[in-house]
Amino acid sequence: MDYKQIVWLASYPKSGNTWVRCFLDAYFLGDLDINDLLSTVSDNLPGAFQVGDGTDITKENYEIQQLTRHMGLLRMVRQYNETGQEIPFFVKTHNANLLINGCELIPDILTKKAIVIIRDPRDVLPSFSTHMGVDMDTGTDWMQNKYRMLQAKNTMMDFISSWKDHTRSWLDAPTHSVLWVRYEDMKERPVEIFSKMLKHAGVEPDEKRVEKALEAVRLDKLKKMESEQGFKEQSPKAGQFFGKKHDSITPKQKHAIEKHCGRLMKRLGYV
Repeated sequence: MDYKQIVWLASYPKSGNTWVRCFLDAYFLGDLDINDLLSTVSDNLPGAFQVGDGTDITKENYEIQQLTRHMGLLRMVRQYNETGQEIPFFVKTHNANLLINGCELIPDILTKKAIVIIRDPRDVLPSFSTHMGVDMDTGTDWMQNKYRMLQAKNTMMDFISSWKDHTRSWLDAPTHSVLWVRYEDMKERPVEIFSKMLKHAGVEPDEKRVEKALEAVRLDKLKKMESEQGFKEQSPKAGQFFGKKHDSITPKQKHAIEKHCGRLMKRLGYV
């Protein structure tokens, strides 16, 4: 059995991961329900696969979660192999590609490929702060904290680290086949970039299907779906998820981000 099956959809929070997941449903299924995305799973789901005695793994401390997380991912891979799916096994993650207490957050033994979505941190800041329910000065501090973890209600914790360390951990991954794409290029050249992602995952893209799927996931359409149906991944602290208006970044916050992330931003073409 081939256990190297996971195609990671990796990103720092608020960088475009959900847009990609919606696209994949529209592309592979020809339909889209933003509250029931079927072509991808989240790496928070292994909690449901980890134990069989009724233990709620999300209530355990972070070290216990990570010690058992690999078994949950392994069970998901085995289930994927048994069902004979033709769609690649896409797993969304906000975790950095790092070792925690000697434990890989992104286990090489289960990893086939990785698609990493990167967004200018100066644009991440307003959306990230709103989503977390904090002011942008606090958001700026959080984005520079290499020990930062996140946990939504009833989910496992994500170790996102700082924007700089998170992004660098994926760009410089020594063992995984990584394709990194910029959110800005996804918006500017969507057919090209989304096709490139499919090809990296092992799918020969059909241009007409790509165009049709991109039409289905236009921002105005996603906003309309959210207004009519709600969105279960919406932050209770932020309200609207798709296309929410945010405060503008201040010169001081901009300077702080550029000072902290400048070399990496230059490497990525942001400065």
